[in-house]
Amino acid sequence: MAELERTYNIPLRKEVMKAPRYKRANKAVRVIRKFLQRHMKSQNIKLGSYLNSKILEHGRKNIPHHIEVTAIKEKDVVRAELASSKDLSFIKPKIEDIKDKIKIKIPGLGKKTTTEIKEERTVQEAVFEKVEEKKEDLDQEKKKLEINQKTTDELQKEILTEKHRGKVTEDKEAIRSPRKSQEAETYARPSKKIQHKKPKKEKF
Repeated sequence: MAELERTYNIPLRKEVMKAPRYKRANKAVRVIRKFLQRHMKSQNIKLGSYLNSKILEHGRKNIPHHIEVTAIKEKDVVRAELASSKDLSFIKPKIEDIKDKIKIKIPGLGKKTTTEIKEERTVQEAVFEKVEEKKEDLDQEKKKLEINQKTTDELQKEILTEKHRGKVTEDKEAIRSPRKSQEAETYARPSKKIQHKKPKKEKF
């Protein structure tokens, strides 16, 4: 919480007129700092952007004669801003930002803010969803592979049974008619032509 909260109407004409025209903006800033140091009892003073833009509204040579300022003191730090400005977040930070910045001790992970914890939870949820989707895809692929394996096994069994049947029939035929098998072997070989000699005629 703020220790002090005050609004001042700071006069600038008397001191600024002592400086040359091209240095009047710098002189006005120094006057505001000295005024706040004297009245807020602190050396660490920070000026807001709206206050700075008001001083330089009509250029560095034409400075306003007086300016209304709101100042807040927190732990020897004074923050000053233009009283008529719409946004006073420089002086009064939002309560939501403070709540988000509250740190929570987690065993094994140290201190973390609530926003970091929320972001981690969202990331973890997204990762879990992706993992579940991948698991479903893998299960479907496994089922397809199992079906393909079954079909291949069945085909192999059929081929083996057909080959076995063919061998059995060939062996049975060879046992029943061994001559046929021998004749088939002999006739299958290429036959050589035999030239018969003609008998010679006897001369009388």
